Amino acid sequence: MKYCPPPGFSLPAPTVTDTYNQSNFISNDRLKSYPWFNSTTIAVKASIGDAQILEYQYRPSNSSTASALSLFNTKFRIASFTKVFTVLAVLLSKDKIGWEDSIAKYVPGLDATAYKDVTISALSGQTSGLGRQGYVGDLSFFPNAPLAMLGLKPSNATLPGCDSFPGGTVCTPSQALDMFNDQRYLPEAPESIPSYSNIAYNLLGLALEGVYPNQTYAQIMKSLVFDRLSMDSSGFETPTDPTSAILPAKGENWDSQPFANYDPSGGIWSTPNELHRFAQALRKHELLSAAETKRWMQPRSFLPSMHQFVGAPWEIIRPTDLDTKVSRPIEIYTKSGGVTGYTSYLIMIPEYDATITINAAGNKATSAMQDLMPEVIKAVTKYADNLARQQALKKYVGTYKGATGSNSSLTLSLDDGPGLKVSSFIMNGAPVISGLAALQKFPVQSASARLYPSSPDDGECEKETWKLHVDRPVGFGNSWAELDCATWLTLDPARYVGVALDLMHLKSSDKKDVKEIELPGWRSTLTRSE
Repeated sequence: MKYCPPPGFSLPAPTVTDTYNQSNFISNDRLKSYPWFNSTTIAVKASIGDAQILEYQYRPSNSSTASALSLFNTKFRIASFTKVFTVLAVLLSKDKIGWEDSIAKYVPGLDATAYKDVTISALSGQTSGLGRQGYVGDLSFFPNAPLAMLGLKPSNATLPGCDSFPGGTVCTPSQALDMFNDQRYLPEAPESIPSYSNIAYNLLGLALEGVYPNQTYAQIMKSLVFDRLSMDSSGFETPTDPTSAILPAKGENWDSQPFANYDPSGGIWSTPNELHRFAQALRKHELLSAAETKRWMQPRSFLPSMHQFVGAPWEIIRPTDLDTKVSRPIEIYTKSGGVTGYTSYLIMIPEYDATITINAAGNKATSAMQDLMPEVIKAVTKYADNLARQQALKKYVGTYKGATGSNSSLTLSLDDGPGLKVSSFIMNGAPVISGLAALQKFPVQSASARLYPSSPDDGECEKETWKLHVDRPVGFGNSWAELDCATWLTLDPARYVGVALDLMHLKSSDKKDVKEIELPGWRSTLTRSE
C-alpha cells in the first residue's frame, strides 16, 4: 500500500542500551573480497545517540604507521570534510559576518563590482559562480602535459607559478587576491547553479581572517572549534611522525603536503576519534542551537538527480535502496573529502539520531570509500529502523481511555505503514477520524489516520509532542508529480478555541512506556489501559 506521510520522521529515533555486535554492520569476509582491502587503512565509527554501535579499524601489513597506536587516535588528512569546519566557524562568527553579505565586504581589495552578488551563503553553498581550483592543477604547470591530445598549442602566456600544487610555492596574499580579481577567474552568474569550488572556501578563510585581526585561519579554527571540543590532535600542520599519522611510504605520491592558502578548503588533519566527537557535537547542538543547526542543514540547491541536494556544504542524499520496513525518503546529510591518498566522510542521519565517520588512506582510498560509505549507511539504517519499531511497539502501542462514562478512547497500533496507526479514536462518543476526514473533504467511509512525532528533539523527554494526520487518499486530487501526496498542505487542519485538534502530548513518568495521552484540543487526558 502507498502512504502519503507528512514531512518529518516516521517514529522517534531508537535508544541503544545493549552492547553492539560489530558483525551486524561490517563483515570482514565481505571487506576482504574488495580489491582495495589489503592496501587500504580504514577507520569507521558509528553511533546512535550517545551510544557507539560500530568501531572498525584495519591497518594493512605494509602500513608505514607503527601498529602500537590505535587508528582511532592516529591522524588522517580529511580533505574537503574541512569545509564543514570552515562554514561552522563562519556561523559561529555571526556577530561579525553576515550570511547574506557580499564577500567583498570582508576581503579588502576584492573587486566589489564583480563580487557584489557573491554572498557568504553562496560561497558556502557552492553557488558562487567561481571555478573549482584557481591555479591548482593548471596544465601549463606540467612540462609533459598532453596539450596535443587536447588540441592545445603552446602559449607564451604565463601564470605566477604559485599555488600550482600542494607543497609547491605558496601565493602571497597579494598574488592570491590578484587571481580572484583576474578576469579569467571571476565568478560567473552567481546563484544560478551549484558548481563545486575549492577556491570559494579560500575566500571564506580570508573573510574569517578579516574579522579576527592578527589571527591566521588556523588560529581561528583552533579557538572557535578545536579547543572548545578538546580536539587537541586536530590542526593544519603536516605531521612528520609516522607513528602518529597515516603518511605515504617512500615513493608514494599522496597529497600529504601543506595546503597553505587551500587550508579552508581541505587542509585539516585529525583523528577518527576527534572527528566523531565533532560529529556528536553537531548532533547535540553543542556549538550552535538546535534551530541554528537545522537551518544550516537545509538544502540550498538541486542537482540533476532525484536523490541529491546541495547544502552549505552538505551533500544531502535520499537513497531508494535502504532496508527499512516502510519505504520512504530519509534525508542523509554528508560531507565527503578526497585527495590523492586520503578520503573521509561525515554522515548524519537525524531520523535515527545517527552519526557516522569514515576515514581511509591508501593508493585505492577512493575506491574503498565508494564501497564503504553505502555499505555502512545501509547497515546502520537497517539496524536503527528495526530497533525504533521494536521500541515503539512497547512504548506506545495500546488503548488509552478517558474517565469512566466519557465514552472516549484512542487505540494505537504498529503495522506495515509509517508512524503509529490510529486503529480507533472516539471522543465523547463521536468517531473523530471520520469527522476530521469529512472536514477535509476526504472519503469518510475509508478514512484512516496515523500519529507522527513532530518535535524530534523531545524524544528523551517525559512529554513528547505528536501530530495526528488523517491519511490523504492516494489518487485524491492531481496525481501528476505526486501532487496528491502534498500532505504538508493539510497539516493543522482544524482548531477548537485556538487549540489544534491534531496536537497530542504522549506522557510517561519514567521516559519509558507512555502512560497518558493529553489531547489539548479536547481538554482531555486518556490513560493507558492495556
